Parts: sequence; C-alpha cells; structure tokens
Amino acid sequence: MSKPTFATLKAMNDEFFGGRWDDEDLEQLVTPTYGVVSSFEKVLTDLQTILGKNLGHVGPNDHSGSSK
Repeated sequence: MSKPTFATLKAMNDEFFGGRWDDEDLEQLVTPTYGVVSSFEKVLTDLQTILGKNLGHVGPNDHSGSSK
C-alpha cells in the first residue's frame, strides 16, 4: 500500500467531509510531527490486525480476564 499524499487526503476531505478538517490536521496524517498521531497507513494496518483476530466466543462486554 502506498502512503497517502496530502493532495489525496485534501480531495477526500473536500469531497466527503465538506472540508471539515483543516490543512494542518491533514498534514499530520501524511507526516506526523507530534509523535502522538499515528500515520494513516499504521492505523489501517492495526485495524486489519484487530479484524483478523479470532475472538472465539468472547462477547463485547466480557471482562473475565481483567482484574478489579
């Protein structure tokens, strides 16, 4: 997967979100400088990993493995 470009994200923002995000926010997705914002590619990779996990019979509110 190729990395998204600023122009691509700007076009998507204009087309689908009515320009909701400003250019600085979009630039953070392309070249993060704050160290907290994950790259768009990393977010998609993490999402694919999560979706690929077999949770078996674990329900969405199952907290049996957590301690109180």
